[in-house]
Amino acid sequence: MSARPLAQVLTRQLAVMAGVVVLLNVAAVGLYYGSDRRELETEAIEQMRERIEQALEGAALPADAPLRDIFAAYPEAYAFALVDRGGEVVDVMNPALIPPLAADIFADDWVTRLDLSGAPLIVAGHEFAGRADGLRMVFVMADDPAGLLRGAFLTEFYRHVGLPMLPVVLLLIGTNALLIRKGLAPLAQAAAWARSLRPGVAVPPPPVAGLPAEVADLVKATQRSLDGLAAALEAETRHAAEAAHALRTPVAVLVARLDALPPSASTELLRADLASLSRTVKQVLASSRADRMTVAEDTAVDLRVAATAVTAALAPFAYDKGVELALETPDQPVLAQADVEGIEVALANLVENAILHGGAGSVEITVGPGPVIRVRDYGPGLPHGGKASMFKPFWRGQGALPGGAGLGLAIVDRVQRGQGGSVDVQSPAGGGTEFTLGYRPAKS
Repeated sequence: MSARPLAQVLTRQLAVMAGVVVLLNVAAVGLYYGSDRRELETEAIEQMRERIEQALEGAALPADAPLRDIFAAYPEAYAFALVDRGGEVVDVMNPALIPPLAADIFADDWVTRLDLSGAPLIVAGHEFAGRADGLRMVFVMADDPAGLLRGAFLTEFYRHVGLPMLPVVLLLIGTNALLIRKGLAPLAQAAAWARSLRPGVAVPPPPVAGLPAEVADLVKATQRSLDGLAAALEAETRHAAEAAHALRTPVAVLVARLDALPPSASTELLRADLASLSRTVKQVLASSRADRMTVAEDTAVDLRVAATAVTAALAPFAYDKGVELALETPDQPVLAQADVEGIEVALANLVENAILHGGAGSVEITVGPGPVIRVRDYGPGLPHGGKASMFKPFWRGQGALPGGAGLGLAIVDRVQRGQGGSVDVQSPAGGGTEFTLGYRPAKS
C-alpha cells in the first residue's frame, strides 16, 4: 500500500477537525432549541406570520393560496383569522379552534398558551405594520402534524450554523490547504530528489533551500550516506570489472593452446570447462555494467535487430549442443525504450540458459506483440518452488549442469531493472519453460 502525501494527510486532518467543530455546533444548537420548546413555538409563529403576510391580497388570502392547504388538511390542529380595525373578521379557516375574544385583542404582537382539557393550545396575534386598514391576524396551533416546529428548528439551524459557520469552515480548509501545500513544496522537492536516486549514478545535490532545519539536516545526512554507498559500489563494480578483464586474456590463451592439442576426451572436457569459465567472465562483466545503465527518454531500439544479433551469435553454440534455435519476428519494427547492449546481454543469458538446461529439442525466440521478447524451451520445466528464488545470485536448480556459477538469471534481472524493463517466467501449456523480457514502449 503506497503512502499518502503529507500535504494530503494534513489537509484531511484539518477537514476532520473542522467537521468535528461543525458537529459540536450542530449538537449545541440542537440541544438548545430542542430543550426550549417555547423558543421554537415563537419562531414557528413568526414564520407563519411572514407566510400569511406575503400571501395577502388586499385584506384576505386568495382562495387558491397554497398556504390554505395546511389549514384545510389539519382542521383540528391549525386555525387563523384576519380581522380589520373595526373588529370584523374578513377571512378565517377552522374558526371552531379559535378561542372566544381572541379576535378582540388589539395588541401589536402577543402569544398565549392555554391548557384546555389537558391539551396545550397556542394562540398568537399580530398587527401588520404599514396598513391603513389596521389588519391583524390571529393564529392558533393545537398540534403540529405539518411539522411547523421542525421547520422552525431547521431555520434556526441554518441561521446559527449554516450561514455563519460553513462558509468560514470551507474558507479555512481551502486557505490552510493552500498554505500547507506551499509550505511543504520544498519537502516535496526533496522527496522527488530521493526518488530520482539510482545505484551507480552520481548523487545530485539535494534541494535544501527552503527546507525546515530538521529536514535539511536529514537530507544532508542522507546525501553523505549515499555518497559513501556510491563510492563503495563504485569500488566493488570496478574491482569486479577489473578481475573479469584480467581473466579474459588467460582464458583466451588457454583456448588457443587447447586448439593446438590433438583431439582427445581430456581435451574436450577442458574445452567445456573453459567455455563455462568464459561465460562466467562475460556474466561478471555484464553484472558490473548493469547498475550504470542509463536510457534516454527518446531512445527507440528495434527489438528485432537485437534478437537477430543474439540468435546469430549463439547459433553455433546451439548447434554444438544439438539444439535447434528458432527466431520469429514481425514484419514491422518493435520499438522499445531500452539499452541495446542490455537487451543483448539479457537475451543471450536466457538463450544460453535454455540451450544448456532446456534439454534436446528446440529453443524458440519470439519478438512481440508489443515491446517484449520471449524465450521458450521444451525441457523439464520450472523446478518445484524455484520461481520465487531463481533470480537470486548463485541460485542453481536441482540437476543443474556442473561448471555454472548461478549468475545468469540474476544478471538478467539486474539488467532488466537497470533499463526500466522486467523479466517473468512461466510454465506454458505443452511443457517447458518460457521467459518474457518486457520493455517500456518507445515514445513516439
